[in-house]
Amino acid sequence: MWYGTRWASLHCVTFIDTDAGITGVGTEGQQPTIQNVIRPQLIGRNPFDIEQILLDLQGRKREIDTRSLSAVDGALWDIVGKACGQPLYNIWGGKVNDPIPLRYWLDCRDPDEQASEALSAVGRGWRAFKIKGGTGPTTDIARLKAVREAVGDGVQLCMDLNGSYPLHVAINTLRKMADYDLAFVEEPVRSTWPYDPGSLDNMADLRRITGVPIEVHSHGPNCQEFAMEVVRKRAADAIHLNVTFAGSISECRRVSAIAEAGGLIVTGQSNAAELGPRNALMLHYMATERVFRATNDSSTHHLEAPSGDIIKNEFRTNQGTLNPPDGPGLGIEIDHDKLAHYEELFKSGKYNHGAGLGRVDSSYWY
Repeated sequence: MWYGTRWASLHCVTFIDTDAGITGVGTEGQQPTIQNVIRPQLIGRNPFDIEQILLDLQGRKREIDTRSLSAVDGALWDIVGKACGQPLYNIWGGKVNDPIPLRYWLDCRDPDEQASEALSAVGRGWRAFKIKGGTGPTTDIARLKAVREAVGDGVQLCMDLNGSYPLHVAINTLRKMADYDLAFVEEPVRSTWPYDPGSLDNMADLRRITGVPIEVHSHGPNCQEFAMEVVRKRAADAIHLNVTFAGSISECRRVSAIAEAGGLIVTGQSNAAELGPRNALMLHYMATERVFRATNDSSTHHLEAPSGDIIKNEFRTNQGTLNPPDGPGLGIEIDHDKLAHYEELFKSGKYNHGAGLGRVDSSYWY
């Protein structure tokens, strides 16, 4: 992952039962929040009243994080699709993107290692890459150069710098990177608006000075306002969007509408450890939104068969693409034996949950 190894990732799997015998499933979120704060607000409600339910829950946003909200939102939509006997992409207007094109993640390693892995992936049908960098300008440029020379022209290259550089360093770095035909640079400088309003000004200056296309994360819990500021300031060419951080599909759709009206495109973001239900939710969403006009992230391609995902019929990429499942709702089926196995592992304390190992050189962050 990103900058090293994560030994385990903690996931809360949420099931919502109905008196009609239909159960919806969602992932991510905090178990205490979902059990103690959200659950009492759902009992007796109509699962089709998603907008009103979300309004009620968002009124308590000091208590409810976007991950927990998105888990409940996904489970409710799963119920709606199952009740209607339709996959979510049909509920949301039908597919306009199928299959979904993905970027292959190249973890932050030596340039030669990234280049070798990229060449191997091209041989398996991959035509787009996301190169993880941010550990130092000289090494980042070498990474991009090595991968471009390995894969040749006609393959899309994106660079993710994770907000690592101050503006003056980012300007000099991106000017040199421009020689290698970058599709996007993701978060070259920090974009922590509204906590740091000047960050989007920096992004806008960087985009104007270097001419390199910029991709910016959509931050919660005020994703719409953030998207409006990105458009107003002309701070990016693409908004990188993930329901986990936006809080709901409805919020994602509003951000997508703002981006499209402002002449931006939207790309799908991965939180690098999503399980099958979350992956399915994003695939259904990306399939139905015309503003998704580039490649997208997914951690699925790094998993070997059998990956151990908690769903039956685990996702498998084909020529660098994925398809949303065709079954009702999310279109996935939980493997309860696997779920029970992971619950026992969690209780055993064998694996520690935590972020990936940190970057070696953080001097450029400041």
